[in-house]
Amino acid sequence: MIAKFLIFLARYLNTNERYKKTKKFFYNLLENDSYKYKKVFDTFMIFMVLSSVFVLLYDVKNSLGELLYIYDIYVVTTIFIVEYLLRVWVYNDNRKIILNELEESTFLNRKFNTKKILFKLVKKKFEYITTPFAIIDLLAILPAFRAFRIFRIFMLFRLFKVLRYTQSVNSFLSIVTTKKFEILTLLTLVAFIVFIGGAVIYVFEYGKNPNIHNFFDALYWSLVTIATVGYGDITPITYQGRILTMFLILSGIGFISFTTSIIASAFSEKLREMKLNRIETEAHKLKEFYLICGYSKITELVAGNFKKNKERFIIVDLDEKKILEASDRGFLALKADVTQKKILEIFDFKHVKYIMVLTNDDIINTFLTLSLHSYAPRTKMISIANDERNREKIQKAGANIVLNPTKALSLFVKEYIGNPVSFKVITTIFENNSKTGVDEIEVLENSFLENKFIGEIELKKHKLVLIGVVKTNKSKNHHHTIDVKDKYFYFNPDSDVLLEKGDVLLVIGDDRSIKYFKYNYVEKLS
Repeated sequence: MIAKFLIFLARYLNTNERYKKTKKFFYNLLENDSYKYKKVFDTFMIFMVLSSVFVLLYDVKNSLGELLYIYDIYVVTTIFIVEYLLRVWVYNDNRKIILNELEESTFLNRKFNTKKILFKLVKKKFEYITTPFAIIDLLAILPAFRAFRIFRIFMLFRLFKVLRYTQSVNSFLSIVTTKKFEILTLLTLVAFIVFIGGAVIYVFEYGKNPNIHNFFDALYWSLVTIATVGYGDITPITYQGRILTMFLILSGIGFISFTTSIIASAFSEKLREMKLNRIETEAHKLKEFYLICGYSKITELVAGNFKKNKERFIIVDLDEKKILEASDRGFLALKADVTQKKILEIFDFKHVKYIMVLTNDDIINTFLTLSLHSYAPRTKMISIANDERNREKIQKAGANIVLNPTKALSLFVKEYIGNPVSFKVITTIFENNSKTGVDEIEVLENSFLENKFIGEIELKKHKLVLIGVVKTNKSKNHHHTIDVKDKYFYFNPDSDVLLEKGDVLLVIGDDRSIKYFKYNYVEKLS
């Protein structure tokens, strides 16, 4: 009977999408640090803990009013109990244990082992209940029963409960846990020396030193001395005791240094993982950003412009020195292999505006372009070809746009030599301190520009100059066209060119005029 009920329940929950979504929601809320509402929940719980501790402290000398009593006994305690039960619930998935046993018993043609399953279910939950944080959560509920005065001592566990919601403290505890063996070894050695020191001082000082009345006083003095605290309440008066004191002080300095080195080494080992988690959190928060692969001189210039324009971006490179250099300049940078699936899963490519591959090695650029295009084929990609002969290879690898810095520089030099005045004007327009700029205005559906002729727009009225129009459909009446990736660029188009949804106007003018025109005639009316 029990076996049938367990199987029925497991099958029902396994097909119930609402149950699975609900459990996933609570798991993310309680355990997933990258979940967007986790921080809000943690802040709320910290407030609940601190406010409940305040109520408990206030209750020591004062009489609680009805409102505070209801808040502490019913509101806080209920929230703590519900949170504890939810954590027990989401810790593991019982239905999978049951279904796995059913599948195994069916395959082996044997009877469903109910006792084995019940033992597994209880063991799994008990595994969580006995974890340190679960014990703290349980003990934090007990101060609500403070009519029994012994339960008031558990008020301290409510303060310990705050540790669960502070990520930095959790990171520190996880780091210390990795050096558990070294720390336990050190504590064992310290305990041994404290005991030896206490025994020796007890032998030499008992009966002579008025501050040492028993062996516990000797142990207390030994621990205080080795910790280099030195309260001064117990001071050796014999030569043997003073020699022992010097030995314990030197040992204490050594132990403190050793402990510091253990924690420092643990931090250095975990630093990359912590930084990766931080970048992962930042990446999940970003809605529209550029993913830049490779830190080079070009990356430095691009990132600098992005930062000035308050654009969001992340730089990824394998070279630690380059990443440190990027971080020193205030850029969000991560040392990682962007071709690894673990790293790729950090970024939500739906929110990536462009992938930019900007290393100084064309072989690496081709490989990165190919790998990223295979993982995120719909994301637009810009890459550089340091050698013009590699342009076609990088294009075939998946780059939408391939730029050659050397060729671009040669064109600029040529323009400067032949037309120095026009070159100066163009460079001034593109400099960050210039208020004049070149921008794109897309024709959106139901906007003012849709189904309008060029002559009807009156751009001069808005202090804008039209350079050209990029159209998806080729016009028969206009011949000054340049093919641009299945689209057609019309330089200085005639007034009878019709604008359609998806067309792009390339204009030059004051930044304020462009923003005003975009908002009032395109975005606002679309």
